[in-house]
Amino acid sequence: MIKGLIDRIIFTVGVLVFMQAPHFVDQYTQRLGGFYQAQVKYLNQYQNIANDQFNGDLEALIGEFNSSGRESVKQTAGAIQQNRAQVSTLKSDLAILENKPFVLKVAHLATNVRFDLAKETARVFTPGMPFTIEALVCGLLGGIIFSLLVFIVTKFPKLFVRSGTQKTKPVAHRIEPSVTRPQKPVSRLM
Repeated sequence: MIKGLIDRIIFTVGVLVFMQAPHFVDQYTQRLGGFYQAQVKYLNQYQNIANDQFNGDLEALIGEFNSSGRESVKQTAGAIQQNRAQVSTLKSDLAILENKPFVLKVAHLATNVRFDLAKETARVFTPGMPFTIEALVCGLLGGIIFSLLVFIVTKFPKLFVRSGTQKTKPVAHRIEPSVTRPQKPVSRLM
C-alpha cells in the first residue's frame, strides 16, 4: 500500500513539474516580446532622424555617422546596425514562439534561447496550473518519466552502484611445499 502511494506521489510530482514547461515558455515569450518592443522603439528614434534628414534612408544616416571623425559617433553607427540586426532576429524568434506548435517552440528555445531573458524569466517565474493541451501532455510525460526513473533505480540498483567493489569472497589457495634443487653457479666468463 505504501509503495503504491509513493508511486502515485512521484507520478504527481512529475506531472506538476512538467506542466510548468508551457507556462514558462509563455512567460519567456512575453518577456521576449517586451524586449522586442523596446528595441523597435530605440531603432525608430534613429529611423525618424533618417526620415527627416535622409529621406528615410537609415543606411545614409549610418554612413554619415561612420564618416565622422569622432570615435563615439562611429560607435553609435555600430550600435544602430547591431540594433537593426537584433530587431530582425527578435521578430523571427517571436513569430516562432507565438505561432508554432509547442514542440517547435521547445526545439527553437533549445537552440536559440537568450540566457539573460531566460534567467530573468526564471527569477520571477510563478508556477501555475495551465490547463492547455500542451501542459497536460507535458504533465503526463513528466509523470511517466519520473515513475520510470524511480522504477529503474529501485529495480536495477546494481546499475547505480560502483563497480569497483568485490562481491565474492577470495578463494583460498593451498600452498604446496616446494623442493629446492641446488642450482649451478653461473659463470661470468661466457
